[in-house]
Amino acid sequence: MTAQEILKKYWGFDGFRKNQEEIVQSAINGHDTLALLPTGGGKSICFQVPGIARDGVCLVVSPLIALMQDQVKNLRSRGLKAYAITSGMSRREIDIVLDNAKFGDIDFLYVSPERLKSELFLVRFRQMNISLIAIDEAHCISQWGHDFRPPYLEISELREIHPEVPFIALTATATEKVREDIVKHLNLKNINYFEGNFKRENISYEVYDVENKRNAILKACKRFEGMCGIIYCQTRRDTKEVAKLLIANKFSAGVYHGGMSGEERKEKMNLWLDDKIRIVVATNAFGMGIDKPDVRFVLHYEVPNNLEAYFQEAGRSGRDGRESRNMAFYTKADLIKMEQKLENQFPPIDFIKSVYKALCNHFGVAIGSGNGENYGLDIKALMNKYNFDPMPTYNALKILELNGSIILNESVFHPTKIKFAVENKTLYNFQIKNEKFDPLISLLSRSYPGIFSNYYEINEKVVAQRLKMSRNALHQQLEYIEKQGLIDISWQSELPQVVFLHERLPDDYFRIDKSIYDTRKEVALEKFKKLKQFLTSPKCRSVLLLNYFGQEGEPCGKCDVCLYEKKSDYTMTELIDLIKSILKDNTCQYDEIMRELNLKNEKQLSLALNWLVDEGIINSQENVFSLK
Repeated sequence: MTAQEILKKYWGFDGFRKNQEEIVQSAINGHDTLALLPTGGGKSICFQVPGIARDGVCLVVSPLIALMQDQVKNLRSRGLKAYAITSGMSRREIDIVLDNAKFGDIDFLYVSPERLKSELFLVRFRQMNISLIAIDEAHCISQWGHDFRPPYLEISELREIHPEVPFIALTATATEKVREDIVKHLNLKNINYFEGNFKRENISYEVYDVENKRNAILKACKRFEGMCGIIYCQTRRDTKEVAKLLIANKFSAGVYHGGMSGEERKEKMNLWLDDKIRIVVATNAFGMGIDKPDVRFVLHYEVPNNLEAYFQEAGRSGRDGRESRNMAFYTKADLIKMEQKLENQFPPIDFIKSVYKALCNHFGVAIGSGNGENYGLDIKALMNKYNFDPMPTYNALKILELNGSIILNESVFHPTKIKFAVENKTLYNFQIKNEKFDPLISLLSRSYPGIFSNYYEINEKVVAQRLKMSRNALHQQLEYIEKQGLIDISWQSELPQVVFLHERLPDDYFRIDKSIYDTRKEVALEKFKKLKQFLTSPKCRSVLLLNYFGQEGEPCGKCDVCLYEKKSDYTMTELIDLIKSILKDNTCQYDEIMRELNLKNEKQLSLALNWLVDEGIINSQENVFSLK
């Protein structure tokens, strides 16, 4: 089949989006390919179509379990054989999936990066017929990226096993430095590079320095009444508070954050997708797999601490091509808090070592063991047990990730999965002797015909209802059958998963790589500096974003800065030059500058003065300004 025929058969589309066809054809033809496509650009199609077109298994490396689960489900719904190997799976589960891949009974195999080094994976990988290796979220390979993952640095070693297999690397956000790292660390050869245009003609990027963010959010929601939107907050507490405010003012709103159960999150997502609630107030946990076309606005009650995250969140609006708006609100106090929060992201190295030791003790990991083992982590239980404070503990765990010591996967719903561990005859003999368990075993056998060779997800609530028993009684029966060695069970879990990436070292030998620690701190500070410039600079927001990602552009005409200029007699550049001229030999109060310039737009003057103060060009004291 041609790429067009595959697209039509499995996705029902008559044609590719811009850039997609060239990227797809490059991968089909066996070229190493790097694709930089902004959020909503259809990255997954770019490796999934060639994955079908080329003979063999398409290996997909992805750092996000939720994204893997979403894509596997999507591919299966299209009649394709897709599986994922993630933390939280038993060794036997992984064994079966890898065997299926080895014997060619899989189209797509999704693997988290930390699994690539395991002997269990590598032995089978050598025996697989691999068609294509796709690296999703490829910016994770760079220390200068916003989400560096050390295991990504090991991906290039796959090429030594299958040197003839092409790589395709994809990301939605990468600066020039990050792009160079992707090519270098993946060892890409004679690559075809494709870059989508980051300019979104139909959406605005607006930033407002306000006195009261709650009032600003309410005012904006009234402007967009009846329309579909997202409001992003940085904390779970703020999502609840902002949603309460909206509901009290008769808006159709709901909350979404990582602390909710999988069922609650799914329910809230579906209500929003079905237009039963119009506004979702969410943390950055709300984003994976969202492709709702009619999002008319995205508001930021709090801004994330880097432009990559902001751009991705803002990019969830206007995917149908119609006019949509993004509004970010901040106060001076927010910027101070963000800077303090940034400092707290890097707790003292001695404390990080203490957290690692506590983590090992918590799970009973002995010195010399632990490599490749994974555990469900109740972070609250860990903190209570060792009397740790929440934020330093969480940040210490993130530094341990950067150090290549652990992987801390996000909290994701893993349903209960079951496989019979014995032959049908043995099971039948057990049923005859234990009639109490016959209904359960019969139901599982009838409902899942392949359950003797593969793991199947079961919905415990539904199974319990069909057997007319309580969920607790079902759980007890399953536990009993498991103890008899008749079934293998991977129990339902929603805890974040910790994976140990090397054996536990004696305390005196365990090291935190200071160069990585210092580099990441430098990267975080630099990214915050760029974000602050974006928020406070009197320049077209769209142009600033394009420049950050290495592209050029013309003023958009619709952001707050462009709109101020439209209503004014001056461009921002002219206004700044005039202010400097007025203050050359004088000190002036705010009102005096307004009168001198005969300005109609007070907001334009505030933006210009704030920027001049932030850049250290003028002094400001009690509303009196002077040139430095």
